[in-house]
Amino acid sequence: MTQLIAHRGYSGLFPENTMLAFKEAAKYPIKGIELDVHLTKDNQIVIIHDESIDRTSNGKGYVKDMTLEELRQFDYYVNFPETQKEHQIDIQLPTLREFFEWFVDQTIMVNIELKTNIFRYEGINQEVLKLIKEFSIADRILISSFNHHSVRDFMEMAENLPIEYGFLTASGQLEPGKYCKKYGVTNYHPAFVTLDPEDILDCKQTGVQINTYTVNDEAHIKFLIEAGIDSIITNYIERALEQMK
Repeated sequence: MTQLIAHRGYSGLFPENTMLAFKEAAKYPIKGIELDVHLTKDNQIVIIHDESIDRTSNGKGYVKDMTLEELRQFDYYVNFPETQKEHQIDIQLPTLREFFEWFVDQTIMVNIELKTNIFRYEGINQEVLKLIKEFSIADRILISSFNHHSVRDFMEMAENLPIEYGFLTASGQLEPGKYCKKYGVTNYHPAFVTLDPEDILDCKQTGVQINTYTVNDEAHIKFLIEAGIDSIITNYIERALEQMK
Protein backbone atom coordinates (compact mmCIF):
# COMPACT_ATOMS: atom_id res chain seq x y z
CA MET A 1 0.00 0.00 0.00
CA THR A 2 1.34 3.41 -0.98
CA GLN A 3 2.09 5.75 1.93
CA LEU A 4 2.51 9.52 2.14
CA ILE A 5 5.46 11.62 3.20
CA ALA A 6 4.78 15.32 3.74
CA HIS A 7 7.23 17.33 1.64
CA ARG A 8 8.77 20.01 3.88
CA GLY A 9 5.72 19.45 6.09
CA TYR A 10 2.28 20.40 4.80
CA SER A 11 3.98 22.87 2.47
CA GLY A 12 1.05 23.24 0.07
CA LEU A 13 -0.94 25.16 2.69
CA PHE A 14 1.63 26.34 5.24
CA PRO A 15 5.15 27.84 5.18
CA GLU A 16 7.56 25.07 4.17
CA ASN A 17 10.04 23.60 6.64
CA THR A 18 8.53 25.38 9.64
CA MET A 19 7.17 23.87 12.83
CA LEU A 20 3.75 25.07 11.72
CA ALA A 21 3.95 22.98 8.55
CA PHE A 22 5.25 19.95 10.48
CA LYS A 23 2.57 20.13 13.16
CA GLU A 24 -0.19 20.50 10.58
CA ALA A 25 1.12 17.52 8.59
CA ALA A 26 1.16 15.31 11.68
CA LYS A 27 -2.61 15.72 12.05
CA TYR A 28 -3.10 13.33 9.09
CA PRO A 29 -2.44 9.59 8.61
CA ILE A 30 0.95 9.96 6.96
CA LYS A 31 4.06 7.81 7.06
CA GLY A 32 6.26 10.76 7.88
CA ILE A 33 7.74 14.16 7.16
CA GLU A 34 10.52 15.20 4.80
CA LEU A 35 12.77 18.13 5.70
CA ASP A 36 16.10 19.69 4.67
CA VAL A 37 19.08 20.64 6.82
CA HIS A 38 21.93 23.14 6.52
CA LEU A 39 24.69 24.28 8.87
CA THR A 40 24.91 27.86 10.18
CA LYS A 41 28.05 29.92 10.74
CA ASP A 42 27.97 28.91 14.43
CA ASN A 43 27.46 25.19 13.63
CA GLN A 44 23.74 24.96 14.33
CA ILE A 45 21.69 22.50 12.27
CA VAL A 46 18.76 24.43 10.83
CA ILE A 47 15.81 23.29 8.73
CA ILE A 48 15.51 25.15 5.44
CA HIS A 49 15.51 24.06 1.81
CA ASP A 50 17.68 26.62 0.01
CA GLU A 51 21.28 27.56 0.66
CA SER A 52 20.09 31.15 1.05
CA ILE A 53 17.12 32.61 2.92
CA ASP A 54 16.12 34.89 0.01
CA ARG A 55 13.15 32.87 -1.28
CA THR A 56 11.62 31.68 1.96
CA SER A 57 12.03 34.67 4.28
CA ASN A 58 11.92 38.44 4.39
CA GLY A 59 15.72 38.51 4.60
CA LYS A 60 18.68 37.82 2.31
CA GLY A 61 21.95 35.92 2.50
CA TYR A 62 23.45 32.46 2.78
CA VAL A 63 22.68 30.27 5.79
CA LYS A 64 26.36 29.38 6.11
CA ASP A 65 27.34 33.04 6.50
CA MET A 66 25.03 33.82 9.42
CA THR A 67 24.65 32.68 13.01
CA LEU A 68 21.38 31.24 14.27
CA GLU A 69 20.69 34.48 16.11
CA GLU A 70 21.19 36.48 12.92
CA LEU A 71 18.98 34.13 10.92
CA ARG A 72 16.26 34.40 13.53
CA GLN A 73 15.86 38.10 12.85
CA PHE A 74 13.64 37.17 9.90
CA ASP A 75 10.28 35.46 9.37
CA TYR A 76 10.06 32.38 7.19
CA TYR A 77 6.48 32.59 5.96
CA VAL A 78 7.34 32.07 2.23
CA ASN A 79 4.08 32.61 0.31
CA PHE A 80 1.87 32.66 3.40
CA PRO A 81 2.29 36.11 4.99
CA GLU A 82 -1.08 35.70 6.73
CA THR A 83 0.59 33.21 9.12
CA GLN A 84 2.99 35.87 10.38
CA LYS A 85 0.76 37.27 13.11
CA GLU A 86 -1.04 34.17 14.36
CA HIS A 87 1.92 31.77 14.25
CA GLN A 88 4.93 34.00 14.93
CA ILE A 89 6.92 31.40 16.87
CA ASP A 90 6.16 28.44 14.61
CA ILE A 91 7.32 30.25 11.46
CA GLN A 92 10.76 31.05 12.83
CA LEU A 93 13.66 29.13 11.31
CA PRO A 94 13.63 25.86 13.28
CA THR A 95 16.70 23.99 14.42
CA LEU A 96 16.85 20.21 14.08
CA ARG A 97 17.04 20.02 17.87
CA GLU A 98 13.76 21.92 18.20
CA PHE A 99 12.16 19.63 15.64
CA PHE A 100 13.35 16.54 17.52
CA GLU A 101 12.01 17.92 20.81
CA TRP A 102 8.56 17.85 19.21
CA PHE A 103 9.11 14.76 17.03
CA VAL A 104 10.25 12.46 19.83
CA ASP A 105 6.64 12.14 21.07
CA GLN A 106 5.20 11.48 17.61
CA THR A 107 4.82 8.06 15.97
CA ILE A 108 5.74 9.04 12.40
CA MET A 109 9.17 8.87 10.72
CA VAL A 110 11.28 11.70 9.34
CA ASN A 111 13.28 11.86 6.12
CA ILE A 112 16.23 14.21 6.71
CA GLU A 113 17.75 15.47 3.48
CA LEU A 114 21.37 16.52 3.83
CA LYS A 115 21.74 19.60 1.60
CA THR A 116 25.40 18.99 0.84
CA ASN A 117 25.34 19.00 -2.95
CA ILE A 118 26.37 22.69 -3.24
CA PHE A 119 28.15 23.39 0.07
CA ARG A 120 29.60 20.35 1.80
CA TYR A 121 29.14 21.81 5.34
CA GLU A 122 32.09 20.25 7.12
CA GLY A 123 30.84 18.43 10.22
CA ILE A 124 27.14 18.39 9.37
CA ASN A 125 26.93 14.58 9.43
CA GLN A 126 28.48 14.45 12.89
CA GLU A 127 26.10 17.07 14.26
CA VAL A 128 22.99 15.38 12.82
CA LEU A 129 24.08 11.97 14.08
CA LYS A 130 24.83 13.37 17.53
CA LEU A 131 21.25 14.67 17.80
CA ILE A 132 19.76 11.39 16.55
CA LYS A 133 21.66 9.52 19.26
CA GLU A 134 20.74 12.05 21.95
CA PHE A 135 17.01 11.63 21.27
CA SER A 136 17.23 7.84 20.69
CA ILE A 137 15.14 7.98 17.49
CA ALA A 138 17.39 6.17 15.01
CA ASP A 139 14.65 3.68 14.11
CA ARG A 140 12.44 6.51 12.78
CA ILE A 141 15.10 8.27 10.71
CA LEU A 142 15.73 8.13 6.97
CA ILE A 143 18.81 10.01 5.73
CA SER A 144 18.86 11.06 2.06
CA SER A 145 20.83 13.37 -0.20
CA PHE A 146 21.52 14.22 -3.82
CA ASN A 147 25.15 13.95 -2.71
CA HIS A 148 25.54 10.19 -2.49
CA HIS A 149 28.98 10.61 -0.94
CA SER A 150 27.26 12.22 2.06
CA VAL A 151 24.87 9.29 2.41
CA ARG A 152 27.71 6.77 2.24
CA ASP A 153 29.77 8.73 4.77
CA PHE A 154 26.80 8.98 7.15
CA MET A 155 26.22 5.22 6.92
CA GLU A 156 29.85 4.52 7.83
CA MET A 157 29.70 6.94 10.74
CA ALA A 158 26.40 5.60 12.11
CA GLU A 159 27.64 2.01 11.96
CA ASN A 160 24.91 -0.36 13.19
CA LEU A 161 22.22 2.14 14.16
CA PRO A 162 18.82 1.19 12.59
CA ILE A 163 18.75 4.29 10.35
CA GLU A 164 17.43 3.96 6.80
CA TYR A 165 19.08 5.62 3.82
CA GLY A 166 17.97 6.94 0.45
CA PHE A 167 19.67 8.10 -2.75
CA LEU A 168 18.03 11.18 -4.25
CA THR A 169 18.15 11.80 -7.99
CA ALA A 170 16.62 14.20 -10.47
CA SER A 171 17.55 12.19 -13.55
CA GLY A 172 16.77 8.71 -14.87
CA GLN A 173 19.00 6.15 -13.16
CA LEU A 174 19.75 2.86 -14.89
CA GLU A 175 19.02 -0.13 -12.64
CA PRO A 176 18.40 2.05 -9.58
CA GLY A 177 17.57 -0.90 -7.37
CA LYS A 178 20.86 -2.61 -8.10
CA TYR A 179 22.72 0.67 -7.62
CA CYS A 180 21.14 1.27 -4.20
CA LYS A 181 21.64 -2.34 -3.17
CA LYS A 182 25.33 -2.18 -4.07
CA TYR A 183 25.87 0.49 -1.43
CA GLY A 184 23.50 -0.91 1.19
CA VAL A 185 20.87 1.78 0.60
CA THR A 186 17.26 0.59 0.91
CA ASN A 187 15.41 3.60 -0.55
CA TYR A 188 15.44 5.22 -3.99
CA HIS A 189 14.16 8.83 -4.14
CA PRO A 190 13.63 9.86 -7.77
CA ALA A 191 11.77 12.80 -9.28
CA PHE A 192 8.52 11.10 -10.30
CA VAL A 193 8.81 12.27 -13.92
CA THR A 194 12.02 10.25 -14.33
CA LEU A 195 10.50 6.89 -13.35
CA ASP A 196 10.28 4.19 -16.02
CA PRO A 197 8.45 0.86 -15.56
CA GLU A 198 11.82 -0.92 -15.68
CA ASP A 199 13.01 1.20 -12.74
CA ILE A 200 10.01 0.17 -10.65
CA LEU A 201 10.53 -3.49 -11.55
CA ASP A 202 14.24 -3.32 -10.75
CA CYS A 203 13.55 -1.83 -7.33
CA LYS A 204 10.88 -4.39 -6.53
CA GLN A 205 13.19 -7.24 -7.55
CA THR A 206 16.02 -5.93 -5.36
CA GLY A 207 13.84 -5.03 -2.37
CA VAL A 208 14.53 -1.30 -2.64
CA GLN A 209 11.66 1.04 -1.77
CA ILE A 210 10.71 3.89 -4.08
CA ASN A 211 9.81 7.17 -2.39
CA THR A 212 9.17 9.58 -5.25
CA TYR A 213 8.93 13.39 -5.21
CA THR A 214 7.21 15.89 -5.59
CA VAL A 215 3.79 14.54 -6.57
CA ASN A 216 0.98 17.08 -6.32
CA ASP A 217 -1.33 16.51 -9.29
CA GLU A 218 -4.30 14.17 -8.73
CA ALA A 219 -3.70 12.22 -11.94
CA HIS A 220 -0.03 11.69 -11.12
CA ILE A 221 -0.85 10.64 -7.56
CA LYS A 222 -3.41 8.11 -8.77
CA PHE A 223 -1.05 6.72 -11.43
CA LEU A 224 1.77 6.18 -8.95
CA ILE A 225 -0.54 4.53 -6.43
CA GLU A 226 -1.72 2.14 -9.13
CA ALA A 227 1.91 1.48 -10.05
CA GLY A 228 2.56 0.31 -6.51
CA ILE A 229 5.04 3.01 -5.52
CA ASP A 230 5.98 2.63 -1.86
CA SER A 231 5.72 6.27 -0.83
CA ILE A 232 4.70 9.53 -2.45
CA ILE A 233 6.36 12.71 -1.24
CA THR A 234 3.77 15.46 -1.65
CA ASN A 235 3.00 19.07 -0.73
CA TYR A 236 -0.75 18.39 -0.60
CA ILE A 237 -1.62 15.74 1.97
CA GLU A 238 -5.42 15.91 1.79
CA ARG A 239 -5.40 15.82 -2.01
CA ALA A 240 -3.24 12.69 -1.97
CA LEU A 241 -5.35 11.01 0.73
CA GLU A 242 -8.43 11.57 -1.41
CA GLN A 243 -6.85 9.61 -4.26
CA MET A 244 -6.08 6.73 -1.92
CA LYS A 245 -9.70 6.04 -1.06
